[in-house]
Amino acid sequence: MTRPLWTRLNLLTRLTLFLVLCLHAALGHDVLPQLLLCSGLLLLLFASGVAGPHARLLLWAHLLGLPATVLLFIAIGYEAARSFSGAVSWGLVEALRYALRIECLLLANLLFIGITAPLEIISLLTRPWIPPGVGTLLSTAVRFLPLSLAEARRIYDIQRCRGLRLRPWAPQSCLPVIVPLFVSQMCRAHDTSVMLVVRRIATITRSPSPSKFGPADLLLLGLALASCIPILL
Repeated sequence: MTRPLWTRLNLLTRLTLFLVLCLHAALGHDVLPQLLLCSGLLLLLFASGVAGPHARLLLWAHLLGLPATVLLFIAIGYEAARSFSGAVSWGLVEALRYALRIECLLLANLLFIGITAPLEIISLLTRPWIPPGVGTLLSTAVRFLPLSLAEARRIYDIQRCRGLRLRPWAPQSCLPVIVPLFVSQMCRAHDTSVMLVVRRIATITRSPSPSKFGPADLLLLGLALASCIPILL
């Protein structure tokens, strides 16, 4: 069975594309390019199958975050313009810019994590010039987000079986998920620290060397780096 193109790319190519996308999302000012970037990332997210496991969390994050963002920018606009019409006209545009920027960053992170196995990421940190302790610390930080998302999904499924119903207009309804997630992350951090002390930060097992650069890698790297020139100038 042939693997998709994005999983056959070299890890450094995927990492470079991820950083370029984050750069465009963070420094872009025009709404249309940001909207096109967000739409493309959303299509890639569904095409790669990454959106499925996180669809419920993404849905509730948008239902809770987007209305609050719009209201916040409208309130800021009203503070400056002292008129409701001016606040709405300014707040909606600025809220759209901010939401697209955050959306692109979120989708790029989920896409990179979804198509890249943790062992592949750790292989970048297992170099002779990187101390074993630093490599262990960085690899643990890299694994934090996917492990936290999986833990949040597990806690939500358990609480939903107990009758939990999340309501966007009632933030306190999220506490049965947030509190156990916080406690579990503290326990995970404690267990990891104990493991590192017991093992005295043992050397990370060397992973297989990443695949060589192919024509697709060179083409995508060239296009990605060329697209950064107008932003940085």
